Amino acid sequence: MFKSYKYFCPKCDEQLSDHNHVSFHILEDGKFKTSIKLNPKPGEYDYLCESSVQLNMGERLNFHCPACNENLQSDQFLDFVSINMKPTEQIVFEVLFDRTCGQHATYVMTEDMVEKHGSHPKDLI
Repeated sequence: MFKSYKYFCPKCDEQLSDHNHVSFHILEDGKFKTSIKLNPKPGEYDYLCESSVQLNMGERLNFHCPACNENLQSDQFLDFVSINMKPTEQIVFEVLFDRTCGQHATYVMTEDMVEKHGSHPKDLI
């Protein structure tokens, strides 16, 4: 799709990604649980946790922006996290990924299409 992936918080517009990862905070019951770094390429699901916290398959995670601490749960699709991908300053795509540990479903939303990735994609639209 693209050579590099730049992701941004839809709330504060801070960049969430570097060249190798997309970074988030995971909160549980309103308290910090861990930092997590995800592979930036849609359809790739490897991750690194900053601490030795155990993430359990099927656990629904609460992803937050590390800069503004806002919850990144999609307002429209409650099972998903919503962030922005900016291939250029003028082009912005919404990216949704399942916030359930072990569910591999990612969507890149453009004006006229939805690109699906993963082994558990659901029809959103």
